[in-house]
Amino acid sequence: MLHNFFRQSPRSSHRKKDYDFGPAGSLPIGEGGSGQVMRARSKDGRCVAVKVVRKEAVMEHSEYLKILHDGFDRIHDNRNICKYTFWFESSHKYYLVFPLMTGGELLERLNTRGRFTEEAVKRIMLRILDTLSFIHSHGIIHRDIKPDNFLYRSEDSAIDDVVLIDFGISKILDKNQEGTTDPKTQIEVAGTPGYAAPEVFLKTGYGKNQDVFGVGVIAYNLLSASTPWRSRGYADLIRESMRAEVDFPPGPFRGVSEQAILFVKYLMQPDPHARPSSAQALDHPWLTSRQTQPSAARRIPTGIREEAEEHHSPSSPEDVLGRTPVEPVSTLKPDHPVARQITAIGVEAIRE
Repeated sequence: MLHNFFRQSPRSSHRKKDYDFGPAGSLPIGEGGSGQVMRARSKDGRCVAVKVVRKEAVMEHSEYLKILHDGFDRIHDNRNICKYTFWFESSHKYYLVFPLMTGGELLERLNTRGRFTEEAVKRIMLRILDTLSFIHSHGIIHRDIKPDNFLYRSEDSAIDDVVLIDFGISKILDKNQEGTTDPKTQIEVAGTPGYAAPEVFLKTGYGKNQDVFGVGVIAYNLLSASTPWRSRGYADLIRESMRAEVDFPPGPFRGVSEQAILFVKYLMQPDPHARPSSAQALDHPWLTSRQTQPSAARRIPTGIREEAEEHHSPSSPEDVLGRTPVEPVSTLKPDHPVARQITAIGVEAIRE
């Protein structure tokens, strides 16, 4: 049975003692939806990423077990998805071993390299949507699409060589849940405010194309080096996410083609019935055109995360870069206190 997945013997002879996790107190290289990610070196000298998950947490999260047991088996042959290769355990924890991606996050690459063209955004969008179309075709909703969850294999990777990670709050749909909404998850608030679609917080039911909304936000980020949201507080960001009223200021979007802006609007439609699927989004004219007028090269003045701490007057031309950072809050799992609060008090209370 599914709940016995981790009670079986490990799939290999690997044990914790076979890996060097560095000196005591070493910091994690990532925080996933279900645990910390540590860098480790195996006895044969290979560097790997190891997700450390408390047994207690895993046994309480049946959906995560389902992804590990069934989800990765469905999508094992896609190179744009980071999948665990094997696992081992200690008395209180499970260790999932993944290939180590050393190129950093998608947002980090933009911040550090600083130069960016519309053609590059198009290539990234094609890769991301193709990856999502693949997992959606296998009945999986990622539910946490954001720049943090796309990594580059190495520092030398091509601009579009992004790998999707962290299926910690993903959902496997039943065969009868292939429509726009998923009745079994309509009361689950899961995702990252600022990237999760409006219907997630409105609790009207959601399906695969809630991931597409997050892709639209990423496209906005990449094309403008900014975020579409003005909110600085947690509650305000959730309210703004519900409305999904997005503008495109001429400053940050200087040099961006009208087709690219229409593409972002297409993906970020508040109504899930009007929003495209990942497969439909791949057919948008902006992506299918052979050549896109390059946007003006723009250097991101400082990290978007840091800029949220600075004060900008609403009349300032830099106002858009002073909005909520691209990573405004952490991922909300279905059992997160705020997620439970949204479910308990209702949408109207949040809007007030």
